Amino acid sequence: MRSLQIDEYFFTLQIYKSFCKYMKNLNSQNNNNTVVQSAGNPMGSSETIRQLSSFKNCNRKLLWFSGWLAGIIDGDGNFDFRKLNNKIILKAIRIKVHVRDVRILTTIQNMLHFGRIRYDKKNQYCTYIVSTQQEMRKMINIINGLIRLKVDSFKKACTFLNITFKPGDYTLKPLDPYFAGIIDSDGTIVFNYKGNRVECVLELKLNEFSKKLNLDFVVPNYSPSVYYVRNRAIKFTYQRVNQMIFLYEYFMKNRLFCSMKFYRISKIKYFLTIRHYQNYPRHSLEFRIYSSFLVDFIKYQNPKWPRIPFIKNLIIDKEIVQNYKH
Repeated sequence: MRSLQIDEYFFTLQIYKSFCKYMKNLNSQNNNNTVVQSAGNPMGSSETIRQLSSFKNCNRKLLWFSGWLAGIIDGDGNFDFRKLNNKIILKAIRIKVHVRDVRILTTIQNMLHFGRIRYDKKNQYCTYIVSTQQEMRKMINIINGLIRLKVDSFKKACTFLNITFKPGDYTLKPLDPYFAGIIDSDGTIVFNYKGNRVECVLELKLNEFSKKLNLDFVVPNYSPSVYYVRNRAIKFTYQRVNQMIFLYEYFMKNRLFCSMKFYRISKIKYFLTIRHYQNYPRHSLEFRIYSSFLVDFIKYQNPKWPRIPFIKNLIIDKEIVQNYKH
């Protein structure tokens, strides 16, 4: 992980307010060259250690947020350049998601404390928009050095805002939150009925940047299979049964804010205990339990679930489905 430039974040994340207040009080005391006693200990011992511990937790949160946000922007972000008076200007930075995933945008807005969210009723999409130069500069500084796919647009944005561009590392470190961001935006969590497994799939447009992306280490003990597909795309697929639990563990530490994807990931651990029920006789209790689990898995926030081909293989028992313990 890159080191934090703390000054960049004081004005963007409210999480530092208590720390700033503490430092202000401490500086005021130090200016008087006095030593304040607390419970028999000099200021700077137990209280300072507690505050420093809190500060480190803030550090970790910021590192997580900046990596996750970079993944979101590399997936669903857009740098909106316009020509004005024969000059190219950066009008706005936008992130567009389906209305189902609006929590991604509200999470970003709540963390940054700026930007607005616009709801498009006709297309059922929501867009997070940052349009002032001051706020765009703040956002660029937070993710600078972490963008890996939309590099050309990001470089242009840096140039326009007079920010020095920092290249990203294409080999993701273990547990890097960037992966959660790119899955939140462009990834899918699907069930492979024939293989009887939960898969995580990331398909990207094939170009000079996506070809360099190395996801071998980001999920500890689980590297993806990489395919080049006909429509000029590159696909990273996590599809091995024995490693499913490692996918679950990664996303429990780097949660997804697309509710449907996170819900599916959260079911992996339980699925591993009933997975073998697929092979039981069709009208056995075991297969009914398996069917109920799978219907629940594919129904969540998915109005098109009855069209899924393997649904015909399941027993849709209304009573079991309704009473199924999530």
